[in-house]
Amino acid sequence: MAEVEQQIGGADEADGLQVGGADAVTELETQAPAAAFDADPVVAAGFVAFEAGDLAAAERVFAPAAAGGGRAAMFGLGLVYQARDDFDQAVRWYAAAAELGEAEAANNLGTLLAVRGENDAAVAWLSQAVALGSSEAAVNLGRMNHWDNPAEAEFWYRRGAEAEVGSAMANIGVLAQRRGDLAQAAEWYRKAVQAGEVRAVNNLGNVLLMQGEVEEAMECFRLGAEDGDGHAQVNFALLSLARGEVEEALAAAERGRESDAPGAEVVYGQVLLATGDQQGAAEAFQRAMSAGDPSGAYALGVVAAQTGALIDAERLFLAAANAGHVPAMWNSAVLLQQSGKPEEALPWFEAAAAAGHPEAQAVLSGAISVQPGGDAGGVATA
Repeated sequence: MAEVEQQIGGADEADGLQVGGADAVTELETQAPAAAFDADPVVAAGFVAFEAGDLAAAERVFAPAAAGGGRAAMFGLGLVYQARDDFDQAVRWYAAAAELGEAEAANNLGTLLAVRGENDAAVAWLSQAVALGSSEAAVNLGRMNHWDNPAEAEFWYRRGAEAEVGSAMANIGVLAQRRGDLAQAAEWYRKAVQAGEVRAVNNLGNVLLMQGEVEEAMECFRLGAEDGDGHAQVNFALLSLARGEVEEALAAAERGRESDAPGAEVVYGQVLLATGDQQGAAEAFQRAMSAGDPSGAYALGVVAAQTGALIDAERLFLAAANAGHVPAMWNSAVLLQQSGKPEEALPWFEAAAAAGHPEAQAVLSGAISVQPGGDAGGVATA
């Protein structure tokens, strides 16, 4: 008899860990005024005020200097207006500074134009920023191509990596992981971490785990969790739970919830189940389900199946399956088949098999069978 799927995890997860797709740092980033601090002392005082959050004082310094043609002051006014969410004025002053050769201004101008959907102009300004020496602009060009043109993205990321930009190294790792080259992914994630890109620590842990380096992966998740990375907190909780370290798992899951990390509520519920708090677990799964996480519905289905409420389990598994949760597709198919509904079960076997579920593929090939009238067999603990 086929068993109800035991794993709680989505189609892009392995053993519940956040490994699917790898986290890419693809949000375009503007540059801080590092080089502009080398401007004359009066204008530099404006950047000091800006960094301290005193926008009015910064503007009082920048405005007369910008009116006199100072490009660093023009850049400073762009920063002030961007901080005030006045993007039209920010674009105006960044453009003025960029036309006079301010690399950071050209990068920021291209970034704002990309956010506004003016991609051709954005690429032109970012390319100019690269020519003026902005490594961050090269990374931004990579980010713009990350999902649709990975080869172009990697070209630009490597330009950023040459300048020791950690996010560029991390994203080269992401692209390597996407094409299945785990060794190269790990190499670039390590470089990114060494360059200070803390967002790469969790990705490195994921790759190490897939390579069987459990202890080193655990250390990565611990470091990421301590640094406030919600994904790492969730992964540390899951791996701690798998090792029977329930107190550590509970603490990490609670921090993941505070970080509003994806999957944190479901993991928190899993840990509560391990402590015997089934009611608390069900409430956590319900919160996840209400927030639109299909793993919440799936986990509630597991709890329902454990208690023999197979009608509720079937309903919950179908809700998760319809949201694309592959283990829920399998469980839906199993319960429908066992309850004598083979015509309703078949599309879910097919959907799960198409998503790579091995048992579903075995059912369709005839290698295993699920007989009507059986019990739920092997119902999982969450």
